[in-house]
Amino acid sequence: MDAEDHSRDADTAAILRDLIVISRRGVADARVADLSLSMTDQSILGYIVDNPGCRSVDIAQEYRLNRSTVSRQLAGLTALGVVREVPDAAGRGRPLELTEAGWALYDEAIDVLQGVVSRQLDGWTDAQISRFARDLQRFNVGRTDETRPRHPLEAPDGPHDGAAPGADNAPRGTKRKKEQQ
Repeated sequence: MDAEDHSRDADTAAILRDLIVISRRGVADARVADLSLSMTDQSILGYIVDNPGCRSVDIAQEYRLNRSTVSRQLAGLTALGVVREVPDAAGRGRPLELTEAGWALYDEAIDVLQGVVSRQLDGWTDAQISRFARDLQRFNVGRTDETRPRHPLEAPDGPHDGAAPGADNAPRGTKRKKEQQ
């Protein structure tokens, strides 16, 4: 193994460690904030917000979960009154949408978590934040040989890399977006 391979392996390991820390902090921050929804619930609501008309099978594919796991989560969210199937939709696997209560809980979670991210980026320049956002989006898109749905920010011919971060990439469902609906 030459020095370049070793450096790449060391950098890849550092990325993994940092992603684990970010995930753990996110879960801890959500607990401390005493949010009404678990991180799993928040991610499901976020997927529904970002993918209008999605079905449970879409959520299962995106998060690489068993459909029965997603069904149980959705049953709980439906029982809480935060998610519902779109009325009058025909066919198997009806489209999902948030209820007013779902929007309120989603907005609460996004506000808290956005505050955490904003504080963490305090002192960064706009250019640094823009680059970090583009790099995370590129990382999150995945590889072309993956067998999963394309990321919503990925263009049909390749990764999203042209628009300025934040142009239309902010978590949807925020008060600004909700007022437009």
